[in-house]
Amino acid sequence: MAHNSTSGEDGSGMMSTGADGSGDNSSSDNAGPSITSAGKKISFKVKRARIIFGTFVLALFVGGSYTSGYLISENQHPLSLVDQAIARVSSGDPHSPTEVLLQRAAIEAVLKATKDRWSNYFPPATTTAFDETLQGRYSGIGIWLRRTPLNQLEISSVQSNSPASRAGVKVSDQLLTVDGANVSDATVAVAIAALRGNPSTRVALSIRRNGIATDVILKREAVLTGDVLASEIAPKTIYIQVLAISLHAADDVATALAKYPHTRGVILDLRDNPGGVLNVAVSLASEFLSPGLIVSYDRKGGVPQIMSSFNSLPDTAPMVVLINGATASSAEIIAGALQDRNRAVIIGEQSYGKGTVQEISTLSDGSQLEITVGQYHLPSGRAIDQVGITPDLKVNENHEISQAVSILAGLVALDSGKSATTKK
Repeated sequence: MAHNSTSGEDGSGMMSTGADGSGDNSSSDNAGPSITSAGKKISFKVKRARIIFGTFVLALFVGGSYTSGYLISENQHPLSLVDQAIARVSSGDPHSPTEVLLQRAAIEAVLKATKDRWSNYFPPATTTAFDETLQGRYSGIGIWLRRTPLNQLEISSVQSNSPASRAGVKVSDQLLTVDGANVSDATVAVAIAALRGNPSTRVALSIRRNGIATDVILKREAVLTGDVLASEIAPKTIYIQVLAISLHAADDVATALAKYPHTRGVILDLRDNPGGVLNVAVSLASEFLSPGLIVSYDRKGGVPQIMSSFNSLPDTAPMVVLINGATASSAEIIAGALQDRNRAVIIGEQSYGKGTVQEISTLSDGSQLEITVGQYHLPSGRAIDQVGITPDLKVNENHEISQAVSILAGLVALDSGKSATTKK
């Protein structure tokens, strides 16, 4: 992501009074000397009328010229109320904020008025940090941020083997200060920019967990495509952890599937995944789904947006997806689409329930607006906003991976039984 100005209204009122004054002058022609001669009387009245009419026109021209000029100027160069207020403030007190800062404050106020905690404004200085986050490449401490329903700034994801994870920072910790500066009321964009810096530089955080504030000092590191981790967790069973849906996530998952044999199953771990780029989420889900619907949303005043898989050769290995209360947004779309289309068993805990889609647009100065444009609907038609994904099997987080391996073993045995029956 509220100022008022009455100067324009006062000016218009003064001008309309001037016009009324001209009208008062024109009414004075009822008074005047009477002449007995009809011809002279008519001639005098005509001349008097011409004089009065000329005076009226002159008065109207003089009195109304400012009004007419003002209206023409306004039509040629219309200013919004916000622009008028900013111009008035910035031309007043010499110690007032700059016009750029006032414009930024106005934009953030507009977003705040929408009461949409997912809308953001990224000034030009912070857009690079935001783009780097989506790229999965940046110098920082390895955390993602979001706003809670209570408007608190909290950590939505912690990258494994990052400065933050090694320091014990956890998902749902509230971020209070960065290098002593209060960021609890700052936008996500400002907080992200404050966390970024050159590798090996230090940054001091104050975080709150369960009502207790703690200070921690971290050293920034260069982070490179660390949002997807994969390993062979059991014979011919692959474990893929996706920490965020950054721009390379789908490609990295495809690489992992090609690298590790996994005929006995795939475990896709979406726990603590805050989401990310919608198109990438669709591509990632398409790795496992045959042609068909993945997600749709309605744009205000536009046609419904339908996003589908077109993969004629999807991966068909048995599959389990892990989710928890911090699985959000496009990560929920992946889990929900796989669930709706009976492609995977979803286990864990109820997901976060962030089911709105945001679009990013770039303004003329290079700053960016991230605004909500619709609500997601999964293949079954259900919405997930403020609801989340209900797992097929609720499992305590400490036992999810072992439970997933057991479920895959059962699915493989079931498939083997079906194959034997078919052969007979």
